[in-house]
Amino acid sequence: MNAGGPSAHPVPAALAALVLLCLLLTAGAHPCADAVPAEGPDDGMPVLRRSAAGGTAYTAIREMTGEAGRDAPPTRVVDRPGDGVALIPMTEGARPFVVADSPFKELDERLLTTLERVYTVADAGIDEVDGRPAHAVEAVRANGTVAGRFWVDVDTAVLVGGSVYGRDGREVLGFRLSDLEPGDGHWPEEVAGDSPWGDVLTPAEREALRADGWVLPENLAWNLSLIDARGTVHAGHKVVHAVYSDGLSQVSVFSQRGKLDEDTVHGGSAGTGTGGTGVTPQHDTIFGGRYHGMWQADGFVYTVLADAPTDLTASAVTALPGPDDSGFWARVHRGLSRLGLL
Repeated sequence: MNAGGPSAHPVPAALAALVLLCLLLTAGAHPCADAVPAEGPDDGMPVLRRSAAGGTAYTAIREMTGEAGRDAPPTRVVDRPGDGVALIPMTEGARPFVVADSPFKELDERLLTTLERVYTVADAGIDEVDGRPAHAVEAVRANGTVAGRFWVDVDTAVLVGGSVYGRDGREVLGFRLSDLEPGDGHWPEEVAGDSPWGDVLTPAEREALRADGWVLPENLAWNLSLIDARGTVHAGHKVVHAVYSDGLSQVSVFSQRGKLDEDTVHGGSAGTGTGGTGVTPQHDTIFGGRYHGMWQADGFVYTVLADAPTDLTASAVTALPGPDDSGFWARVHRGLSRLGLL
């Protein structure tokens, strides 16, 4: 990928994998067909805020669920407040690593504020996860359908489960914790460390970037708010990473000046194919689940990573400048029309 005049380099694969991992923790769905905030008492918020406050060290086995988590191996999770979360893949030869306490650790206040704005957050009573009592909380769209569910352990306030549902009611992705144990006795002796990506961009810095031609809106769509923006220099060129969320899902948008090499993609864009696998040279449609798109537009290269239902991903992608290939958006809109999303 060429960017910034001479050339730039694609977002590193390791970084993309880390972002996708973070997305798996809190993915979500577009609220409703008529696209308005849901009204309600939000009586489930105290349960989620108690969990977000954290402070409980624990170890557990996390298994991904739903369509996007079908082939994901189980992972041992060890939460040590102050040090971060150790992720220990339960596959032979895999090396454990630590995700530092960050803005995207499961339930974050910024995510909760957005969740409360977009959905009705309802207390759904006491349920059970892995034989333990858990508070169930539902995120409900304005049309009354459930967009997501959370399960918070009654005794420890640990978030022990989460599910994301598409408009058809199917679970797109989620996770469950089992074998929950208080304490951090399984913390690994040797781990690959993690540090926050880039420097946080202040409001003034974001305004300066916009004045210089960068596309960095505060709201990508009515239900997708900017919750974090960071900048760094990669291979001599500035890269901006903006994260948008509806409170359940996170959509990452990387941007940098330049253009794509013709031998990388044809027609100015590349993206995931059916079911989120493979790379196709054109976006005939946008499919639910894991999404990775890359294109050039107006002197910038955009890379979008998302684990979300089709409509939320589509609203994010179509809000950004379209690729230089003039037929791109026509194909996208034809595809979305076939799916009944337009």
